[in-house]
Amino acid sequence: MRKLPLCLFALILIVLVVSCSENPGTTTMKLILSTASEEGSRTLLPSDSTLLDVSRYTITGVGPNGKTFTRSTDNSSVEIEGLTIGEWTVTAKGLNREGTELVSGSHTFTLTATAVPQTVVLDTLVGTGTFSFVLDWSLCDVANPALDIYLTGPEMTSDEVPLVFTMNSDTKTATVSETLSAGSYKIRVILKDGSTQVAGLVEAVRISNGTRTSGTHTFHFSELGPSTLTYFRDATGTPIRGQLAVSGNPETFLSGNDYTYVFTFSEPDKVNTDGLTIDWYYDGNLYSSGSSLTSVGSSITVEGENGVHRVDAVVYNKLLGSTGSASYTFTVVPDGEVGEMTLVNENAAGAIATLDSSSIISALPGDLFLVTTPNAAKMYVCSVSSGTLQVLKTYDGTNFPWLANTKHVFSDCEMNVIVATDNFGGTENFTALMFNPTAKTLSPASGMRFEGSNPTYSIPFTNFSAAAFSGETGTVILSDSGTLGFDYVLRATESTVTTGGTSRKKSSVYYNVSDMDINPMGNAVVYSSLSSSSFVSATVSDSGTYVNATVSQPAASAISHIRYVNDQTVVAANSYELTSFKVVSGGQYTKYKTVGISLVDMAADGQNYFYVADNSNRIVSFEVYGHEISQLGSTTISNPIRSICLSGRYLAVMTAVNTIALFEVIQ
Repeated sequence: MRKLPLCLFALILIVLVVSCSENPGTTTMKLILSTASEEGSRTLLPSDSTLLDVSRYTITGVGPNGKTFTRSTDNSSVEIEGLTIGEWTVTAKGLNREGTELVSGSHTFTLTATAVPQTVVLDTLVGTGTFSFVLDWSLCDVANPALDIYLTGPEMTSDEVPLVFTMNSDTKTATVSETLSAGSYKIRVILKDGSTQVAGLVEAVRISNGTRTSGTHTFHFSELGPSTLTYFRDATGTPIRGQLAVSGNPETFLSGNDYTYVFTFSEPDKVNTDGLTIDWYYDGNLYSSGSSLTSVGSSITVEGENGVHRVDAVVYNKLLGSTGSASYTFTVVPDGEVGEMTLVNENAAGAIATLDSSSIISALPGDLFLVTTPNAAKMYVCSVSSGTLQVLKTYDGTNFPWLANTKHVFSDCEMNVIVATDNFGGTENFTALMFNPTAKTLSPASGMRFEGSNPTYSIPFTNFSAAAFSGETGTVILSDSGTLGFDYVLRATESTVTTGGTSRKKSSVYYNVSDMDINPMGNAVVYSSLSSSSFVSATVSDSGTYVNATVSQPAASAISHIRYVNDQTVVAANSYELTSFKVVSGGQYTKYKTVGISLVDMAADGQNYFYVADNSNRIVSFEVYGHEISQLGSTTISNPIRSICLSGRYLAVMTAVNTIALFEVIQ
């Protein structure tokens, strides 16, 4: 027995009139049931897709003088004898194997002695079904998840309506549950982080009477997905296979380039294109609507933007029940040389409304940032989502009473330790905080709040000015640039911080430390001073203190910034130029090359790349090969720059107009 799928809304009843010589005025009606098959749909269907198949038919007729008949059959044809000639209304219903009515139709015509075929079109879907859809963003870093979910149908010309959903913040999922009239729908989902869209999708949905249709979608922000093969059906029930692909099959999608997404039919010679239409969606937003399809297919061209994106094609016919969808997920990466920077967002502060001239931005592990606004007594742990800083956690004076008096916040993208200095209570103080990378929370390190001095050493604090971190050895060095000239060593594990001793600087000229850094191996330190054109290098002992301190060759003028760009090269800079120095183990670091640039701030990854903010509002990328400095590229932003901060693949820029620009490192 052949089954009639629900997508076939044109069930044709051929009425063959045969004369009956035994009883003039009556005739035999032979009904031929036209069927077709349906295969391979990617559309969201009931869990038991066989319930979409019509496996039994009931046929009723009302004729002259109240004459009636009723027939039930699971065969492809049925003969009804002895029907009175005259006007008849025939109604046919299609049922699935469980006896649930799926589709119906009726037609009124005059039955005569002349054989005139009549057609009854089953064009009405019957009843309701349930629909559930689970959305999962547990694999994504979304700080403030929000969803917009819309439904269109059961006709594709219907208005889009918002759906109610239940959100579970613990499992990072949301669930839609609805009872819907039988038919074809499309569901559109927008996932946002706060007010910023981070992902979107469109799916076709089939609802059948008395059945449950369900689906699940898991969002991924960092995967390159392959093209997805799907199947479409036209109103005649002939299977139409089609796929979504990208012209040229690029291995890498680069920002700023145009890419053409193509829907093609696998069997174009079998396509009935009458009324076949395609809608294109980009990240869940309608990109192109109502484009007609031919057997050649259809395409759209979209410019690539950084991040993970999804293109959806929704194909439907003018008749109900013909909707299907296909998707293509891909990742767009910055276009440029490795080590260069690309501007992601010139105003990426997002919901951080308290930025002012006191604001400080610092690095945290995992491409995260810490934004501190002392005047507002706020501290924000932030992630990057769709080019915007999204607040994960907020702290204020009730968490850290000294927050409004913060002077510096020192941190590192490889260590879970933050050192904040303040003048709360009129003294120079510091606090060590621990960062939990799993919960993304801050908490005071036990016993690591010191006000005025460290009682163990009885040395008054005067003016903390710089810090250096070594994730390799778990060492943090905090420099006091006062007249006593001591540096304080902290020893850190993943969950604790303790004091580890003090180090005295080489001579009084280095008391006013301007900057310092520890090499990637963690066994050497450099620190500079605005009072000298040379800097001090020293070996870091196992306890974290200095040994064998040596003065470098002098640069042209006093040094404000200093960084290890690898274990063999140090870059020292001031507001006029930067100079590379060869690292000489146990000896004097020697000059190698000088580059003129009006430096404001500098950041380095310790792996041959460093980045400079200059007085021309530029971020300039440099590479070091051997000891040779080479400029890779530069990007100019609209506002003057106060400071920069590198965390993994992102560089955050605090501007003089209290905004934060965001760059991404090309890797």
